[in-house]
Amino acid sequence: MSKDEEQEFNLFIDAMNVPCPIPSMRVRMNIRNVPMDGILKVTTNIPHAMNNSIPRFCRNFKHKIVFRKNHEDGSVTFYIQRKGSKL
Repeated sequence: MSKDEEQEFNLFIDAMNVPCPIPSMRVRMNIRNVPMDGILKVTTNIPHAMNNSIPRFCRNFKHKIVFRKNHEDGSVTFYIQRKGSKL
């Protein structure tokens, strides 16, 4: 995956300029609205969310960050794949 404009996603969250812990809370609340194995796209410019809370949430709940794009303005876009159902 090289350009985020070409990436497919099921739901987008704009978490720009909102204080922590709101970006990770929005991810937590909205991942439920993404189909199993679907993609949630989230963009944020909050350092703690980019480097800690969103990646930690994904690790803890077994969701996968399939792509992370760092932007020149200091923001980050994550493409998070929702964990599929257990077989």
